[in-house]
Amino acid sequence: MGSIFKQIYRYTHDRGYRHNENFWPHITIQRGLEDHIERLVWRKNEIKLEALNSLHKTVSNDITILATGPSVNDLDFELLSETTFIGVNGAYHLRDKVVFTYYVIVDRGFVEKRFDIVEKVLNDPELTLFTTVHCLNDMLNYAGAHKIKCRLAIVEDLSYKVYRRFVAPAEYALKYKANKDFSIYPTNPLSGFSWDIRQGIFDAGTVAYWALQIAVWLSSNRIMLAGVDMNNFSSPRFYENEINKQKSFLEENFTHVIRPAFLNASSELNHAGIKVYNLSMNSGLTEEVFEKATPDVIFKKK
Repeated sequence: MGSIFKQIYRYTHDRGYRHNENFWPHITIQRGLEDHIERLVWRKNEIKLEALNSLHKTVSNDITILATGPSVNDLDFELLSETTFIGVNGAYHLRDKVVFTYYVIVDRGFVEKRFDIVEKVLNDPELTLFTTVHCLNDMLNYAGAHKIKCRLAIVEDLSYKVYRRFVAPAEYALKYKANKDFSIYPTNPLSGFSWDIRQGIFDAGTVAYWALQIAVWLSSNRIMLAGVDMNNFSSPRFYENEINKQKSFLEENFTHVIRPAFLNASSELNHAGIKVYNLSMNSGLTEEVFEKATPDVIFKKK
């Protein structure tokens, strides 16, 4: 039946709407004044969503964004225990060492290939999961609505907003330049930074960049990046091995998109009084992007 609806959608919509074909017509949404998705119904089941408005400026302490580079194996998590943790993708393997308050999964490939991890995140009532409608649809198809115990917050890629026409990165400057809540960066392809995630988030080739925009929305003035190694791209993530490792696209995106986006964001974040530390001493994001420091040094500075 799904393939029939997909064919109908393709026949009735031009290619600019193709990214919506997997969840039409069984997902309906309502948008808030700021254009965020505030209500979502999946196969006649209303899915409870956290209001992005209510999450704004709710974090007063430091935030640690916990990614999955091998350097996390060297971290002393006791020194980070007073921070608010945002996990991404497979970081949940560290659940015995940290308590995740927030989580970010926006990669459909990760949902498909590592649903064993995703399922554990969905079953954690202590955290709020930021995800896209595209990923949520896949999660619901795998698990069903009744198995979700975590809180859900919907965020959108500014190129792929739900039931809107696709916006190519080359169009960002024309479409978003006048929006004071967006910064547009001259990367290749274009990227940017969203200061209001209700309106959407800029993708720059890594979920860590989504998490950074979310962390700023949550309003921490000091953010730590852990496991954002951006080197040895062929090496397994800390929870993988050579047999089960997923393909990474970081290397092909690093020079033209990832590093320039982080570099531009760093400058603006500093100007806004937001300090970002990189806890990965050998990270491909050099000191020019974010100051590198270990937790023991950071907390002595406080």
